[in-house]
Amino acid sequence: MSRTYATRYGLIAGVISILFVTLYTTLEYMGQRIPTTFIQFLASAGLEYWLVLTLPLTLTPLAYGAGRQRDRVTAYAHDRNTLNDILRSLMVTPDLDQTLPQVLHHIAATLGVDEAAVLVHQHEQWIMRAATRGAPDTTADIARRSAWPPAALTPIVLNLDQAPAPTGTPSDYHGAVLQAVYAEAQPLGWLVLLSRSGQPQRHYDPVWLTAVTDQIGAALARARQVALIRRRARDLEALAQINRTLLAGIDLDTLLDAIVNSAQVRFGLPYVTVMWIDEAAGEFYPRAQAGPLLASAIPHFRQKLNAGLAAEVLRTGQPYLARDTRREPAYLPAVKAEILSLLLAPMKVAGQLIGVMTFESLGADEFSDEDVLALTTLADQAAIAAENARLLASAQRERQRVVAILHSTHDVVLLVDMAGVVQLLNPAAERLVGRPAADIIGHPIEQLPHLESVAAVTEEHSFEATLDNELTYLVTVNTAQDEAGTVFGRVVIMRDITYLKQLDLFRSQMMQLASHDLRAPLGVALGYLDVLLEDMQPPMTLFHEKALRGIEAALNRMQTLVTELLDLDRIESGVDQISESIDVAALVAEVVLDYAEPARMKRQPLEFLPGADIPIINGDSIRLKQALGNLVNNAVKYTPEGGQITVRLSRVEQRVLIEVQDTGYGIPASAQPKLFQRFFRAKAPGTENITGTGLGLSLAKAVIEQHGGKITVESETGRGTTFRVWLPAAMINVR
Repeated sequence: MSRTYATRYGLIAGVISILFVTLYTTLEYMGQRIPTTFIQFLASAGLEYWLVLTLPLTLTPLAYGAGRQRDRVTAYAHDRNTLNDILRSLMVTPDLDQTLPQVLHHIAATLGVDEAAVLVHQHEQWIMRAATRGAPDTTADIARRSAWPPAALTPIVLNLDQAPAPTGTPSDYHGAVLQAVYAEAQPLGWLVLLSRSGQPQRHYDPVWLTAVTDQIGAALARARQVALIRRRARDLEALAQINRTLLAGIDLDTLLDAIVNSAQVRFGLPYVTVMWIDEAAGEFYPRAQAGPLLASAIPHFRQKLNAGLAAEVLRTGQPYLARDTRREPAYLPAVKAEILSLLLAPMKVAGQLIGVMTFESLGADEFSDEDVLALTTLADQAAIAAENARLLASAQRERQRVVAILHSTHDVVLLVDMAGVVQLLNPAAERLVGRPAADIIGHPIEQLPHLESVAAVTEEHSFEATLDNELTYLVTVNTAQDEAGTVFGRVVIMRDITYLKQLDLFRSQMMQLASHDLRAPLGVALGYLDVLLEDMQPPMTLFHEKALRGIEAALNRMQTLVTELLDLDRIESGVDQISESIDVAALVAEVVLDYAEPARMKRQPLEFLPGADIPIINGDSIRLKQALGNLVNNAVKYTPEGGQITVRLSRVEQRVLIEVQDTGYGIPASAQPKLFQRFFRAKAPGTENITGTGLGLSLAKAVIEQHGGKITVESETGRGTTFRVWLPAAMINVR
């Protein structure tokens, strides 16, 4: 049996109807006065009998419809809960490699697809960042079917059965949906949904899918930034540890010279050398030499990698002992003196040969087994020391680069251990604190000037902080951990945004100044225009009337724009904010009544559907009425004549939900992310001649967020738009 409520309700209603019909017919048949056959009874039944039988049969479609409605509500609630779980996982869990596959599993289960994967575009290649367990390795080839970067934010539906298909496309899947993943307005890759049936098992909401991909993109961006900061902190700590444990200032050549001299003195050998590999030339060459025979060494001695006894060591990776060089035809002497016995020991790092250490003697069979073991061990130690010296030099270069980066950045960077003690800081931090690094490192961060508000944050967090020096910083705190995942402190990054705050204040002041300065001349111009209209003797020419009416419309539009700009600025700055108890049902009813006449003029039914048990809210009734009026006004303006506008009011837990739905022109999906930006106006077929300032939705969003609420939009081109406003309820309910 299907698990949907529609099927369950329909079957139950059908069974009840059949039982009722059977019982009613039986009672009527048995209660007739003149006995007849059942067929005769049915033939003689009156209209009343058949009407009674028809009534219970209507129960089935009604029950089925109720079940369908409950299925839709259940699916919506499930999608919302799934989205909340996904957002919570991406925001809370720091390990994205573990979290992202689980998130993809939730997405696949919600949309009814078989597999899901996230592909990222790096270095002109597609890389599968994360996937569900059964996703094929060739999923990345699907990305080649669509242009990159994406031209729109809407999902792309692919039929994988259509030819030609890229090599490697998984043949077990017939349909795919690609949704672009963005971070900071930059495309990162695709969310790929694979289906064996050719399409998802259930209809998916593009807005829901876009919200999910936006959060995935934000999580990827955060993970990349956190990984960069952690890597820098880890590298700096590793470099500091290396500097404390290794001999500072000893380069590789000096180290090798010290090793060969020590070996020559210890074993009393006439000649010891390190034959280094020159990969570019394909040759061995002596990089370090020691011993009495050094003066007789052949100048600029080199030998090919495939020649001499060293070639055998290179081939096998094992030591080679020549007890008598006179019986070694491959022997190539490096000194002019007669060498009779020779030991060649490999110098290997991570299984790769970097050189051969040679120990030479004037007598035949001079090396015992103990000597071979000791000299081979010495060669191993020399290889390790050489690699350490190479790593030290490389680390010093990397440290210089990292230090150069930290010194060149204007952001304040501090590394604090688990006890809150400063371990590392850059010059920008020194300038902020007003002390040199030597006086800061090793001290608790809470003891440093200007950093009291930062010291209290112990978890990953980003926030704005105004310090006691009146500077405002964007502070980002991230945990610092090593490659094993062990947390050893936190990294504090502070970016000075004082100038941005000052710029925002200056913008607000300039906006107010310009708006106030425009109001006076606009009022004067409108006044003179009224005088002109009164003084013009009728009949006016068509040109004069059109010109004057055009001037009047332009001035009124400018006056509306100035007023809305001032209102928006006052709302965002929190000036004159009022908090009072508001009867939302009465407020929405007033808004609907205000726009009833404009809707009637366009033959648009404007319906208000208030729900039950609507709580009161706290806020500014004038501003809320202005914001809701903008939404209803938009619905009237952007709905053609004869369209339908519906305003619904309901309670959702401890929130009030207000929905403004129309059957108008709709909003393109590509324009919806920018819909609440200042001066942005979406373009759709049929809206070319509709006037507006582009500030109404910005003002509505600012008012609603000022009241602790949220506004969303759901729209489809040509099928209408629904704005949803959630407002938090007050503690006391008036109904």
